[in-house]
Amino acid sequence: MPSIDPLRKLLQHSTTGEYIAAGAPHWDLEPYIALACDQLQQSLLDRDELSADQQAAVRHFGQTLSAVLHHYGRRGQAELNRRYVGIDPDNEGVRAKNCEVEQDDAEINAAAKDCTERIRRVLRAANYTPLSREQIESTVGIASQWGVPLHVDFDVFTQLAVYTRGDIVGVRTLRPWHRPWLEVPVEVPVYQRVVVVYQLQQDAKSDWAADPHHLHLRMFKNIPRLDVDMLLPGTRVKISWLDRTKIVVPSLGGIGMTIWKIVRTALLVAALSLYTAAVLFGLILAALGYIVRSVMNYFQTRDRYMLNLTRSLYHQKLDSNAGVIYRLREEAQQQRYSEILLAYYAMLTNDEAISRRRLKRRVERILRETIDIEVAFDVSKTLELMMLLGICTQGPDERYRPHRPAQATEHLRAWWDAQSLEDD
Repeated sequence: MPSIDPLRKLLQHSTTGEYIAAGAPHWDLEPYIALACDQLQQSLLDRDELSADQQAAVRHFGQTLSAVLHHYGRRGQAELNRRYVGIDPDNEGVRAKNCEVEQDDAEINAAAKDCTERIRRVLRAANYTPLSREQIESTVGIASQWGVPLHVDFDVFTQLAVYTRGDIVGVRTLRPWHRPWLEVPVEVPVYQRVVVVYQLQQDAKSDWAADPHHLHLRMFKNIPRLDVDMLLPGTRVKISWLDRTKIVVPSLGGIGMTIWKIVRTALLVAALSLYTAAVLFGLILAALGYIVRSVMNYFQTRDRYMLNLTRSLYHQKLDSNAGVIYRLREEAQQQRYSEILLAYYAMLTNDEAISRRRLKRRVERILRETIDIEVAFDVSKTLELMMLLGICTQGPDERYRPHRPAQATEHLRAWWDAQSLEDD
């Protein structure tokens, strides 16, 4: 998608008509299951592959599974919160402590790396996909109709990670600069969720007041694929050649005309020997005025770029720091529930024990028929958790068979009771 002059974007600006249409196509394959837990359960039961008694038992199983998964994630969440509190930029207690005790950089970096790894596991459970350094760099200097071309200094980061989810084609509306009374819908590939985790270097120079002693988290929604670099600190606006031309050419023309007037007037005044110094001084001041105006035009153009960037992100930021962790926990629980319920339903409605490969294909087919999207189902991660919770068994032929819903529910309760005793 070609870059568009950001100054024209101020005329050809996006409206508030941003939306994702029902049944919008996906532009990449991913493990994210874009369906609420209750909706997924009802969609599976509406397939009429289970008897009335089995449906009631599956509903009960689903309720117990939801409660157990909530308990399953609680301990990890509490431990992550305990470790993150010391490097949370929004923690008031940390600021009070920093005023009295100088923190050791090595300990801070070790704590930040430990928290980053724990956050990575939560992100994976929530079916986020990491972007590689090459993928991030490929967006630098390029912008969609709603973005701003930027330079990014990757050397300011001690660590940087970007995770995305929901690779979907969204719709935004534009008012063309030559027909501002029209709203034109434009399809744009977006990430429905983007999470940025970063820590700055000790000597990093940035316009953001980001303390290198802290680990920063940001969550955004509906970010165009080409605008991921806008979410990073340490960026500088990239002035387009068109804008440089708009600034430089008139200024050079004005300076050239002023120099010509200086030379012409100097010759004339020299010939008449009248007020030579005063006239030359006035013309030199005029030339300096053109230079100052050119510099001011540059800064004004840069400020307009930053205003456009701020407008683009104002409604797209969802949360930051500790708030991101709480959101991710809820999303991870929803994805775990959906994966287990799908795998359990696929096993339950199969006539015989099922292999990993066939289970993966069957779940993906059910999802395709249920929500009409292609999903890369992570069967290994799901089976590992199901075995841990006692929902299914593995035979000697490496095929899996589910317990009956009532028995699976009892196993879930037994696992919960055992964990509760450990907590005590």
